[in-house]
Amino acid sequence: MFTLGRNIDFSYKTNQMIVLSSVIAAASGWLLTSNVLSGVYVGLGVFLTWALVREVDPNHEYSAFLAAAFSLLNLLYYGNVQLLVVVWILLLMRIINGITGKELTMFDIFSVLGLTTYLSFNNKNSIYLMIFVLAMVCSMKKGAKTRKAWIASAISIGIVAVDRFFMNNLSVDSIDYSNAVTLFVITALGLSLILFWLLSNDETKDDKGNSVNRSKLLASQLFYSATVLLLFIFGGVSFNNLIIYLSAVLGASIYFIGDKILMRTRSN
Repeated sequence: MFTLGRNIDFSYKTNQMIVLSSVIAAASGWLLTSNVLSGVYVGLGVFLTWALVREVDPNHEYSAFLAAAFSLLNLLYYGNVQLLVVVWILLLMRIINGITGKELTMFDIFSVLGLTTYLSFNNKNSIYLMIFVLAMVCSMKKGAKTRKAWIASAISIGIVAVDRFFMNNLSVDSIDYSNAVTLFVITALGLSLILFWLLSNDETKDDKGNSVNRSKLLASQLFYSATVLLLFIFGGVSFNNLIIYLSAVLGASIYFIGDKILMRTRSN
């Protein structure tokens, strides 16, 4: 019924490592913040950073660990990790790339639409619904999924329109483009487009062992960068979430560059 989940096989050493790392991060967060819940959020943030990179760079499992290490910067300053937003991005990416290897169902799309609507009204911001529409456009192809995506997109736009004309609960935030953090975020996300183009050239297998369509994989990767940028500009993204999103990009980038340098060194 719900096909967007991915099983974690604990017989794999890497999966054991990320769970253990997340537990250690949670314990460290608890000690540093003196709050159990804050520690749990930090630990889950580490795990979700790893999960994000498994979507944007599925062929290099250790790049996800490098990104998870970067996300430990949240231990230095903890304010608020919006875990549901990270999960939401993961689900949208899986709708686009089809990496679970299962046929997308009506329940998949409309359950994610429900989560999107909740995030929009909980954060009083329509950008979540508009990003959902973008995901539906990216996922469209000939067949039944196109119809489901069109219906879900129409509902999303309808919710935004009704709110705009009758309730006006959903706003759009803005940012200061002159500070260093903004310039760094925009530059990093811009450069990530080059990285994702290169990463998508490698053959990728889905969870059933079949080849993932390159255009779908690239679309989901570009969607990730676009989503982070839109949330940063219009969504009032928390600083801790921004660390998670950028850690995913930096982890994949540094691992890719290091791997290429190592391969060239060995060949010489």
